[in-house]
Amino acid sequence: MGTTKAELPNMGISGNGYVIDIENGAETARLIEQDRLFTHAMGGLLPEQPDLSSIKRILDIGCGPGGWVNNVAFEYQGIQVYGIDSNHSMVTYAKAIASVQGLDNAHFKVMDARNPLDFDDHYFDLVNARFMAGFLDQASWPTLLAE
Repeated sequence: MGTTKAELPNMGISGNGYVIDIENGAETARLIEQDRLFTHAMGGLLPEQPDLSSIKRILDIGCGPGGWVNNVAFEYQGIQVYGIDSNHSMVTYAKAIASVQGLDNAHFKVMDARNPLDFDDHYFDLVNARFMAGFLDQASWPTLLAE
């Protein structure tokens, strides 16, 4: 027998499209490790950007626990790095790590990427987005890409 719609919230689906319980500490740990492995597999934080001299502000969409944002902010202290995520717990965790590391150039906001973003047009020089299929349905892609 299949899962009923009424049972979905108990499975960690909270309207944000994410199908894993993101309030679970083990999920946070998994996301941190996934980020580390993916960054390594990609050849580093910004392997496709050999010259960052024109980059002043970066946005990471769906930043989760903030690993990529905090790592970029640490490595490139002259760049302001912003992370958005729809989950308050993830953003709180990311802010705490940035604070402990003294990263004044790492910024986090609770924001749903499926809605218009709360930033001025052309505010960012570079946008990073990984694993968005985990929360972004097909109908939401055109709106986000237009942002």
